[in-house]
Amino acid sequence: MLRTLGAFVGISALAAPSALAQPDVTPPLPQLTDEQLLAASTKEAEDAEVIEVTSDAPAESASSVHLSTSELRYRSRTQPSDLLRQVPGLVVSQHAGGGKSDQYFIRGFDADHGTDIAIYADGIPVNLTSHGHGQGYADTHWLIPETLDSVDMHKGPYAARYGDFYTAGALELKTIDKIDGPTMWIAAGSPLTGQGGINRRLVGMASPSIRNNKDDKSLIAAQIGESDGPFVNPQDFRHGNALVKWQGDVGPGSLKVEGNWYQGSWNQSGQLPDSEIASGRVSRFGAIDPSEGGKAKRASGQVGYAVRDTQAGTSWTSNAYVVGNKLDLFSNFTLYARDQINGDEIEQTDGRLLYGADTAYEKRIGSGDLQALLTTGAQVRADDVETSLWHASQRRRLDECFAEGANPCNRTDNHIRNVAAYAEAKIMKGDWLRVYPGLRVDGFSWNVSDLDPETANDPMTTTGGSATKAIASPKLSVEIVSSDKVALFVNTGMGFHSNDARAAVASKGNGALARAIGAEFGARMKPGAHARVSADVWYLHLASEQVWSGDAGGTEASEPTRRFGLDIEGSVDATDWLSLDGNVTWAHATAVANAGNGGALALAPRWMGSGGFSVHDQRGFISMRTRGIGDRPGNDDGTLTAEGYLIFDIIAGKKIGKSIDLNLTVNNVLNANWREAQFAEESRVSPTAGLMEQMHYTPGMPLTATLTAAYTY
Repeated sequence: MLRTLGAFVGISALAAPSALAQPDVTPPLPQLTDEQLLAASTKEAEDAEVIEVTSDAPAESASSVHLSTSELRYRSRTQPSDLLRQVPGLVVSQHAGGGKSDQYFIRGFDADHGTDIAIYADGIPVNLTSHGHGQGYADTHWLIPETLDSVDMHKGPYAARYGDFYTAGALELKTIDKIDGPTMWIAAGSPLTGQGGINRRLVGMASPSIRNNKDDKSLIAAQIGESDGPFVNPQDFRHGNALVKWQGDVGPGSLKVEGNWYQGSWNQSGQLPDSEIASGRVSRFGAIDPSEGGKAKRASGQVGYAVRDTQAGTSWTSNAYVVGNKLDLFSNFTLYARDQINGDEIEQTDGRLLYGADTAYEKRIGSGDLQALLTTGAQVRADDVETSLWHASQRRRLDECFAEGANPCNRTDNHIRNVAAYAEAKIMKGDWLRVYPGLRVDGFSWNVSDLDPETANDPMTTTGGSATKAIASPKLSVEIVSSDKVALFVNTGMGFHSNDARAAVASKGNGALARAIGAEFGARMKPGAHARVSADVWYLHLASEQVWSGDAGGTEASEPTRRFGLDIEGSVDATDWLSLDGNVTWAHATAVANAGNGGALALAPRWMGSGGFSVHDQRGFISMRTRGIGDRPGNDDGTLTAEGYLIFDIIAGKKIGKSIDLNLTVNNVLNANWREAQFAEESRVSPTAGLMEQMHYTPGMPLTATLTAAYTY
């Protein structure tokens, strides 16, 4: 395998010198006037969640990030999280193994599975409120990596069009609309350390003509895959995915239709105690409870319609969606701490129907050097979800919920409703000033029915009830273009994340919507025609809230927190064949009240960064990427440390003829022993061992190579 790897890299390396003889002749993007920017913004209004212009101009803040298809081409693409990891200032960690949602770190937040980062895919919200495992659970395994077209990151709560979970930022994922010709990808990979099985995927895509109309766009994509990873107990992550979408002109406007399907099952190694691995009693890729794992299902459909009047400068867009989602998850975080006979395994279930709609109206007004693009919109979302928590052993439900009584530990039927209205504007004064005011108002209602017969009829123990709450979120951003090379940004705004329905009804709505107040000052600079640098300093305050623990099945109050930090990011096309980029972020996160620990927050990231270079021409490329995160407190008193890491990847690609593309991804080239997801737990490693608080972690991927071959018919 190593010999094959060396040969492939050697062949791909031949592409680099040829770049001098075959420079990229793609002409540079033209500079757009304010009128052209407004026209382009209106034209792109069918993308309801983001105004996109084919230039580097439409940044609402210095920290905004847009990664296009051309930039993502040189990055790892073996799973959806690979592409999310390319966003400057965002770290994504695989959590426990298999198909469980990833863990997100951004702006001093350990956002767990998505509590403080709003994620959208083709306009549909991905975060799941009142989820059985954790609030804001945002799983992206249902996406097919090859279908992702662009990634947009909007840091801070500065835009009115985003709602729940929009505190540290909003992440938008967009899939491609069509493909040039039917294409099939075959991918196979394996750890090169002698441990683990073969990971394999098969992907197919085509864009059939449905109405014989050249302006229509269609896509059919499907994927099947199986991954064992490096684990002694193979994770056996089996999954299938499908995407179908079509858009074309119907009547006076454009119609979009899209459907997605996903199903997966897996085993997971869990988060292993540091002491057990250090002593050699458990292999780094072993397991203490090999029955951990789960299965997930997701299906969604959406339809959108957009009408534009270019002469009047108006557009109207509307989108409706429905999502069915199921998760059955088995975890054992504390091993034998609570039950020394059966162990501490829990089963968490979530079955929901999520449906909603959003509509927006845009109007271009003004003339000369004072113009504006005004947007008003309304959004509605409903979640009907049944969740439960059970004590289990070897994926079998037990009679008792630890020492708390009969199983289930809790079981509820939750109905969450969110109605919102917003208005925002882009006001442009000449070529030097842009102002972005905005206002959003959200209303929530929670209704919870307790399905546990032991607690449902007892007012002291029931988790049932109802509550309502509303919140207003004003925004204001200013961009000053001092020259064609420097733009300054000042951003302020309020955002929020909701809490679990069970916590909301327990507190009668108090603390159910945690307000975030953010501010940012930054600059974007273009020191050269093909170079870009941005830097910003930011602040974010998050209010106290009532937090529901899906693992423990109870509610507790959290302290207000504050965070501030610095982002620096840059990229340059040094030559026609060499591109470089890099970014680093620093954050300081504390609780507002000092509890004798300096206000320390467990797992809050401090230093994060990524970067790399690509050598490329029109027929091939080689890219070296690195990413890392610094040490951070493992618990609130700082006596434990979540260790940081710095790892390197190599990606190489080569086009052979007109139909064949080869790609090789080598992850963790230096075979570093790194820790991916980490938590401090008070656990008992065996029935006879004592209780001990220590770091538990999921080991990061060892040296692993994945070869992908694509054939276009």
